[in-house]
Order: sequence, then C-alpha cells, then structure tokens
Amino acid sequence: MRPGYLVLDGVAKRYGPITAVQGVSIEVARGEFLGLLGPSGCGKTTTLQMIAGFETPSEGRIVLDGQDLADTPPARRGIGLVFQSYALFPHMTAAENVAFGLEMRRVPRAERARRVAEALDLVHLSHLADRFPRNMSGGQQQRVALARALVIEPQLLLLDEPLSNLDAKLREEMQVELRELQRRVGVTTILVTHDQQEAMALCDRVAVMQAGRVMQVDEPWRAYEVPADGFVADFLGRSNRLPARAANGMAEAAGRRFALPPELAGARGEVMLTIRPERLRIEPEDAGALPGRVHSRVFLGASWLYRVDTALGPMMVTAQNTGAPPVEEGARVSLAWDPHSLRQLEAA
Repeated sequence: MRPGYLVLDGVAKRYGPITAVQGVSIEVARGEFLGLLGPSGCGKTTTLQMIAGFETPSEGRIVLDGQDLADTPPARRGIGLVFQSYALFPHMTAAENVAFGLEMRRVPRAERARRVAEALDLVHLSHLADRFPRNMSGGQQQRVALARALVIEPQLLLLDEPLSNLDAKLREEMQVELRELQRRVGVTTILVTHDQQEAMALCDRVAVMQAGRVMQVDEPWRAYEVPADGFVADFLGRSNRLPARAANGMAEAAGRRFALPPELAGARGEVMLTIRPERLRIEPEDAGALPGRVHSRVFLGASWLYRVDTALGPMMVTAQNTGAPPVEEGARVSLAWDPHSLRQLEAA
C-alpha cells in the first residue's frame, strides 16, 4: 500500500445528540479508487460531504496531499464532484456545462476551449458538444457530468451515487466506462454507493460502513471472502450461517460432523460459521453433510437460486445453470461443501 494521499484521521460528525459519523480513519493512495459502501443512513454521504468541505468535522482531521483541509473552503480544495442527479444546467449545451468550472476559475478562452474539447473526447461525447441535456440519454448526461468534474484537473474526484438513476443494463455499461476512465486519467476517486455489486466492480478497495463506523476496509474480493463480521458478510452478498461445536479440526452441526479449514483447526467450543450460497452443492439425500428439502427455486438465467430447508434453518444455494433440468421443489437432498469455503464469524 502506497502512503496516504488522502487521510481521514479519527473523523466524526455530530448533529446535536445524533452521531452520524464516528471515528473514521482511512488512508487512500494517490490514484486509488475507494468505495464508501453501506446502507442508507450509515454515514457514507456525510463522510463524502466532509471531504468536499460542505460539512465540518466535529473532530478529527482530513488531509489531502499533505495539506490539512480544516481551513480550506470547498472551492479551493481542488475537488471534482459528480452527483446522483448530474446537476447539469438545462439551458447550457454539453460544452457549456463542461466549461462552467473553467470560467469560474477565469481560465483563458483558448485554453478553456482546448480543455473542454479534450474532456468531451475523454468521455466519447465530442459529437454532442452542442446538444442540451434534455436531448441526451441518462448515460450521456452522466458522461457530461464526469467531463465537467474532470476538466478542472482535480486532485480528487468524489462520486455520490453517480449511476443510481440509470437502468440496470446502462448502469453495467457505465460501470465499465467509469472504471476505464478512472484508470486512464489516474485521478484519486472516492465513490459513495449502497450497491454492493457496483462497489466491487469499480473499486480497488471498499470501506464498508454501518451506523457511522467503518467495519472493514479491504480489497472487494477479500471483504467478500473474509468478512470482518456478520454485517459485512451479509451486506456484501447472501450468506448462510452454520452454528456448530468445534474441536480437533472438526465441527458438528445438526448431528453431522464435518472438517474445518486449516485456519480454523484450533477453534474450540461453540462457533458461528458462514458459507456463501455458491459454495454449497446440492447432492442426493444422505450423500452430503447436511440433509434438507428443497423449499423453492428461482431461475436467474446463468444460475438457479434454491432455498433448502434444513435442521439449521433455511439455506440458500446458488447452482450454475448447465442446461440440465433443475432440482424439483419438495425434493429431499443433502448439502455438501469444501472445508476451505467455511469462514468463522462471532461465537454463537
């Protein structure tokens, strides 16, 4: 990990008796793409607003490229912003919207024109320079907003739920474009989102937040595979719980014994294990570690999602669609898994 370019050191925000953000400490490397991820009301947008300068921290420091931002107003922080609503001026063309920030900075006309042309080319919208926002698609408006944020050559790019107004297919396309654009420009970027898939697709690291606190900061795949706690496990995707008793590298649940992964060989007593639905296998009755009955199934195109009722409660199982007929609802089955797919959470 490279030294922190953006540093949040013990940042907190209180509104009277309400604490919206508490004790947030994160270091972001130059050029890194960090996601602030969590449910509504967890403090991620408030954290972004403090970085931007729209809110003042109740305690803690925010340092950008070695400069404490406490006394720096928003307009002088060198930050580009893209909002959920895009916030384009409807009476201005795409080029005029992009040029607005440069005009406010009194950039000379010739340089302004050059930088606007470069920014629109960067987001593949040169051919729409004279078009008004009302005559653009949502994806095109989003790219204009990105160009407007990037044209000022910001030290830091802040994205607040930038893709949430797009339909599912366009959102996926824009995720690819946004990630490629960020890598090409190399600007340090902070994304606020409640969409787990979006954060995992776009970001180098994610900071998962709950109730104003950062629960885990990690690469997306590591946060998914090795969640810090039950909240992170559940928020980043479906997760099954297996309360068990562990001893001598083995565990017992619902009267069945099964092996633990090597890293849990020392576990003793009551433990709470978790396993992702895609790591479970549906096998014939009595062939696996945990018997059950298929309660329901949902076809997802590339996969089937099954709910299997067991002695430990309902288990969700994701099975790849191979083209073969699915397991029938009501069928008696058993669930199996590889030991290395198990993770330990808090004790039961």
